[in-house]
Amino acid sequence: MGAQRDDQPEVVVHVGDGSEEPHLVDPARPGACATDPAPEHPFLLLTRTPTDRIQARYLDDGTYELEHTTGAEHRQLFTTDALLVRDIVWSWIQGDTWWSDTVAWTTIDPAIAELHALHTELSDLLDGISLMDSVTDELDRALARADELLDADFDLDLGE
Repeated sequence: MGAQRDDQPEVVVHVGDGSEEPHLVDPARPGACATDPAPEHPFLLLTRTPTDRIQARYLDDGTYELEHTTGAEHRQLFTTDALLVRDIVWSWIQGDTWWSDTVAWTTIDPAIAELHALHTELSDLLDGISLMDSVTDELDRALARADELLDADFDLDLGE
């Protein structure tokens, strides 16, 4: 398979394993980074440029969401077929047109994409607030227990 081909731009891979470091991939030899997304790696994002990317996400209901952006065009599809996800991603990495010519993509309206981005941002914000609620609940329980212990200790001191 040899060195990276000059006619292919570099592909950067981001995986949902919590890794902050992107992984550079030779399109001729993608190695482990071209495997199917799975529950322990819920997303796989590959970029050539900021406006040319493809992303696969594994959703809670067992389906995969694929999104592709080329310039201003934003397309999406949903499938339960992990092999189709793999084939689309691999075709995109290789620069083959099969993934765009053969697969039935749905174009996402820019207004809907903007609403989705706002929803994601607000969901992240609300998740942070719910985390604070759970921390507050834990603190309340700890303070209540401390009050119980202090009251019990105080009652013992008065009983003497």
